[in-house]
Amino acid sequence: MKKKLLVVLAVLMASVMVLAACSSNTPAPEPAPEPDQGSAAVPEEPAPAEEAVVYDYYAGDAQSGAEAVLTLTQHDPDESLPGKYCYAWAEAVYSQSEGRIYVDVNNGGALAKPTESLDKVKNGAVDLAWGLQSFYPGQFPLTDTLSMPLVPYTDSVQASQIMESVYEAGLLAGDTGYEGTKVILIRSGNDAPIITTSKKLETAADLKGMTLRGSAAPIQSFLGEFGATGAGCPINELYQNLQNGQFNGAITDWHGVDSFSLFEVAKYYADEAITYNTYYFLINEAKYNGLSDENKAVIDSLSGTAALDIMLTSWEDMETSTKEKIAAAGGEVYTLSAEEHQKLDDAATKVKDAYVADGGDAVKALYDAILAAL
Repeated sequence: MKKKLLVVLAVLMASVMVLAACSSNTPAPEPAPEPDQGSAAVPEEPAPAEEAVVYDYYAGDAQSGAEAVLTLTQHDPDESLPGKYCYAWAEAVYSQSEGRIYVDVNNGGALAKPTESLDKVKNGAVDLAWGLQSFYPGQFPLTDTLSMPLVPYTDSVQASQIMESVYEAGLLAGDTGYEGTKVILIRSGNDAPIITTSKKLETAADLKGMTLRGSAAPIQSFLGEFGATGAGCPINELYQNLQNGQFNGAITDWHGVDSFSLFEVAKYYADEAITYNTYYFLINEAKYNGLSDENKAVIDSLSGTAALDIMLTSWEDMETSTKEKIAAAGGEVYTLSAEEHQKLDDAATKVKDAYVADGGDAVKALYDAILAAL
């Protein structure tokens, strides 16, 4: 009996051991999945943006890296508005061409005097020139129409817009002065007072016997109506000529008064807006034609209205600061009485009518377009 009991116990123990071994080989159940909380794809990090290339006109290697280098002459000082304009335009050309075109700006008449820049840009001695048509008698009779006395422009902005628009309309095409060049811009300076060194003009008749700088032909005719002599004079020589008495005064714009410190030698400023001078900005035609099509497109895109928009209001803005300098130097800015201004206006009308009549159909069409745009 005991023997049978031992056998049964042995069998039971073996069964238990087999069951234990089997259970140890059974994988543990996987944990239940956690409730879905709503998953979103993690966004990839954006690729870093490429840095924009900056074309620095003033960088030391800017000129050496350009495929086209253009020389520019301009006769006013670096800090004058034309001087600043030329640098601003050069920067825009360099940037827009992505460094292919470098404009070498030479202000202060370093490459050409005021009376030389037109000839030098035509013959290729320089590539670009900024200057005044009034320094070249007989070459710009149509353009001189824009500077006739007392044309009622509201300010230099309007005058500039009209001047550029009549050029683009082909109404200045008869002026031989533009031959051999491509015009980048025709624009205006600010209005011109009558400035005198020692004698204050109280009446229009006080002009009699005076010699005043007045470059454009219509302005010389206007002064002649009062018995005064109008004569041309490069602006960079005017200070000395006023100082030594060769000229009693001048009809020159506020910018000229400021840039050449004329407030040091002229005391009186009759603020009568006698005229608005015209500027030219030209490139030698052969030089332009020799540029690649891509580079020509850059010059074209910064000509005309686009060129005018650069520093458009600057001439108008600086009139106030010039008058402050005049006051600080002991000068006087004033206006004539309504009666005396009317005498100026009457003389101006006579001169304008004669100039238009003598100029024929081209001048008449131009003057009509000016009046229509006012």
